[in-house]
Amino acid sequence: MQLSEYVLPFATYFAEFLGTFLVVFTASLLIIRDAEFVGSWAWRATGIAFATIASISATSAVSGSHLNPAVSLAFGLSRKMYWGRVWKYMVLQVAAGVAACASVRLLMQKQLPAVEPKAFYSVLDASLVEGIYSAMYCLVALNCMVSLQGNPRGLRNQFFPLAVGFVIIAGGPPCSEVSGGFLNPAITLGFCIVGDQGHNLPRALFLAAAQAAGATAAAIIFFLVRPEELIALGIGVGDGLSCNRICSAVQALNFCGRRKDPTVEDSNSDEEADAEDSARRYHPPWAARIISELVGTYIVVLTFGLCAVATNRVQAEEAGKALIAVDSHLSVRNQTGGAASAPQEAKLVLSTPYSTGAAVLSLTYSLASVSGAHFNPAVTLAVVLSSRDPYVWAEGPTRILAQALGGMAAALTYCFVSRGQEKVVSQHLPHLGPGRDYSWVAVNISEMLFTLAVAYVVLCMTTVKGPRYPKASSTASFDFGYAIGFTVMAAGWVTQWVSGGMLNPAVSLGVATAQVLQAGRAGLEPSNITKMASSLFQYVGWQCAGGGLAAFLFWLAHPLLYKKDPLLAK
Repeated sequence: MQLSEYVLPFATYFAEFLGTFLVVFTASLLIIRDAEFVGSWAWRATGIAFATIASISATSAVSGSHLNPAVSLAFGLSRKMYWGRVWKYMVLQVAAGVAACASVRLLMQKQLPAVEPKAFYSVLDASLVEGIYSAMYCLVALNCMVSLQGNPRGLRNQFFPLAVGFVIIAGGPPCSEVSGGFLNPAITLGFCIVGDQGHNLPRALFLAAAQAAGATAAAIIFFLVRPEELIALGIGVGDGLSCNRICSAVQALNFCGRRKDPTVEDSNSDEEADAEDSARRYHPPWAARIISELVGTYIVVLTFGLCAVATNRVQAEEAGKALIAVDSHLSVRNQTGGAASAPQEAKLVLSTPYSTGAAVLSLTYSLASVSGAHFNPAVTLAVVLSSRDPYVWAEGPTRILAQALGGMAAALTYCFVSRGQEKVVSQHLPHLGPGRDYSWVAVNISEMLFTLAVAYVVLCMTTVKGPRYPKASSTASFDFGYAIGFTVMAAGWVTQWVSGGMLNPAVSLGVATAQVLQAGRAGLEPSNITKMASSLFQYVGWQCAGGGLAAFLFWLAHPLLYKKDPLLAK
């Protein structure tokens, strides 16, 4: 018997251990180094994300590349892996995290940072953001790595490492100033065990439990937005948005049983093959598309809001360790007259569009095959006016309503997370209005033009189908997700100094909601309501104008899509 035959049974687990070790080792080094600098969350998250992308790409063919106990838990709950392997993966991942943290401590000769909430935040706040972004991480992993529509038999998509890795860039900066931005129980427990933080063990376990709860929520949302997965499991589900649909998704969770025997884990019976083929041809119903837009918009707006709050607070502290004030034009200045250095200010401010664009990128890859992944009422308006999707034409108002509700819910969340900060005032929240040295004309034009850019790219990347444009991208190709996400990043970086870089009516509505909530009773006074409504209508109106203009430019650039087929005309 050859030596390779002895190694073969352990190769899967060794690959998972090695990939997790690389991710946690990189994260530990960056977290220790980042503790010496303020506001460098984006670059730390980028390093961890790139290590995650590399590890997923290297180990996916062998182990499936979970590299995170929460992901393994989500796979077990969604019946994508039997529980015997799930528990082994989770133990190996935590062991790899402990080994990586011990290696970093030995190498750097430094104490690991404490696993605890950051200043002005509570354990509840830290657990909430860790749970939400762990749910996002697991949801993207489920949709991109194992969904039936996203991975046809024999033709697995090639964008899943990028989609999963960019979740770290989306969730790292928002969580860094609240919980530390671990997003992985292997990192959380590794820091606690190796860092001699016995007194912080209850907090670490609480954060790990929140991350596990996020995995459970991700499995439920996965079944809600992809009912074809329930059909493949033989579970019936209706077409409406009702309690029966939610109950079916919860009942589908596999808490203790096996998906199948481990000896046939990777094989398919004829019955399963027929069920999976039928599921791949299944078109998502209205309820799944609405839930997809609601969840995606919620995460995008939440990412924007949490990043903006953290950025503004750190800017105020770095400028003079004092509260910031907002002048009559809503431009940010320090009460003492000081200002942060230009490089530091740029590093802080530019992290918001970076994380928001990364969230759009990951969620576009994840949910484009469900609802088109608009997450933006202006984009939905552009798709409706371009007549490129009959489903969107019929359900446009309900989609926009779901996006608006997602934006408002996100505003409630980031206001709740920031409620206990002693130094957080209303000026730390993002505001509707011109930046320093800019006018409302600049705000309106910039919001319209760059919302137009985002909507136009979405139209070109997701709606151009058919033989008349054979070179066009589609949701089955690699480039559609990063094209849309990078457009959001670039547009945000350009407009962040002018208008706040919102480019999305749902984001604008969330910002207005947060301002009203933070102001309390004073915010409900008629004069304040009128002022807020005027600002909101300007933002939303010009952003929707950008969406409408994008539809017109798309029609000019793609006339063959609107040319009638002569055979059909007869």
